Amino acid sequence: MKIRTALPLFLAASQTWAVAQTVPAIPADAKDAMAAFSKMLQSFGDDSNNPLAALGAQKPVGAGELKAMLPADADGLRRTNARGEKTGAFGANVVQATGEYGDGEGPRVKINITDLAAMGPFGALAGFGWMQTEVDSEGDHGYERTTEQSGFKTLEKYTNASRSGTITVVVGNRFIVEVEGRNIDPTKLQACARAIDFSALDNLAKAQPATE
Repeated sequence: MKIRTALPLFLAASQTWAVAQTVPAIPADAKDAMAAFSKMLQSFGDDSNNPLAALGAQKPVGAGELKAMLPADADGLRRTNARGEKTGAFGANVVQATGEYGDGEGPRVKINITDLAAMGPFGALAGFGWMQTEVDSEGDHGYERTTEQSGFKTLEKYTNASRSGTITVVVGNRFIVEVEGRNIDPTKLQACARAIDFSALDNLAKAQPATE
């Protein structure tokens, strides 16, 4: 089966899955999602190096370039570690930059920026469900809601008991930004997210040429 035949079936299945769940789970590691999706495409029998190239897949940024997008400081929390890496499966590469902030007994934050450009139009599928809905749920244990961060739709989750939460933002249909916080208040976590230059990420997404 060629990808041209499988694509409508995949899109229909994705839409059904999104409607069936109020807030679909976001993969804990976008690289794993990328590898699984690439493996599925490979099973269709396409002989190209990247099966998504014909659908508008783009070349991901370099690991060093993405690492430079990590803020040096997250609302007063000093960056203690930063790294960028590129991994690939079946010709579809994913680049991720990770920064760690804070030390001691205070708030700890980790920022992950993942470039899913090699997935082309499917780059934002990790957040397909919640990006198409409005979520606002709050109780004694915490909350989960869709909001906006610098003009981009955002999913926030927070658990009161563990004082931990995540903020996930999809930029330019290719960059997935996840801010994870521990021992932190919601307002502090939100302030840490604002330390990221989302406009620069969006400009980077628009500037990257399509692969040949």
